[in-house]
Amino acid sequence: MTDVTEAAEVEVHRDGYPTHRRKVRFDWSNTALHWVPDDAFSTHMLNELHLLLPAGERWFIRVVNEAAPMVDDPELNAAIKPFIQQESWHAWAHQVVLDHLAEQGIDTKPYTEKLEGWLSTLGNQRTNWPKPLQRIWLYRRLADVAALEHFTAVLGQWVIQNRGLDYAGTDPVMLDLLRWHGAEEIEHRSLVFDVYQNVCGNYLIRAFSMLMTAPLFVFWWIKGARYLMANDPTIDATWRWRDWLRAARQYRLPGPWKILLTVPIRYMRPSHHPSTEASTQMAMDYLEQSPAARVARESAEAHQRSDDTDKESDAAENETESAEG
Repeated sequence: MTDVTEAAEVEVHRDGYPTHRRKVRFDWSNTALHWVPDDAFSTHMLNELHLLLPAGERWFIRVVNEAAPMVDDPELNAAIKPFIQQESWHAWAHQVVLDHLAEQGIDTKPYTEKLEGWLSTLGNQRTNWPKPLQRIWLYRRLADVAALEHFTAVLGQWVIQNRGLDYAGTDPVMLDLLRWHGAEEIEHRSLVFDVYQNVCGNYLIRAFSMLMTAPLFVFWWIKGARYLMANDPTIDATWRWRDWLRAARQYRLPGPWKILLTVPIRYMRPSHHPSTEASTQMAMDYLEQSPAARVARESAEAHQRSDDTDKESDAAENETESAEG
């Protein structure tokens, strides 16, 4: 079958499929260490996403790339490339935040290196296994990615709709990053699920993956937040469940029971499909007004106009040379 990088151009129009990458950039020079003012706990719980996502997004890309040659749906195959482009840009954007945290005195490398090692150990191909077992292992990893994409879409909807962080005076640049990423997660929320359904579709594997993924996701989230709070040179505080419950009541974080119970239960319905989660129009509306996405869009349009002008100039020059010849 055709490799994703060589797939023919096919119009992508299914709900929950990505269309293109937005090369957004953010200026962190004026962002405080505790960008949710006077709330180090909520800040670091959300900062944990910057720790999880670069390694996680790169792992998503590897797994989807491995499955791509098995996809026999042209429209689905065509959507894989913009999905990978979006995920790679997400990883880059969050990595820049980690560089900013390092400048503020929090070195995240010990945590991220441990996470990357864990993903490499448990999440990579098993080329020395028999072919049938390699195929089953790919199905399992693809189901894990589909489950995690469910979480990212739900979190994307939460951060766009919720106003608790606005009321708290959250740094607008950081809020724009979280909402831009959340909007693109909503935009492409069906892609990995549909890849899984196309190449495997086994319900028991999908349900088992969510049962395994949900507690692991929360484990690494809490572990990272604990790490950040322990290494924050400006505070003397520890991570506590009561603080998560407080922040959830203030609408600064999604509640723990939503992550541990509500989200997995919805996903594990046999009839579940990600297109029923969130709203693509809501995501597109945010991307239309996002300051960073607007700048990226205007830059891309200006670049396209420049390319078109150059092509017209070259064509006119060629016509002149032909006439003179």
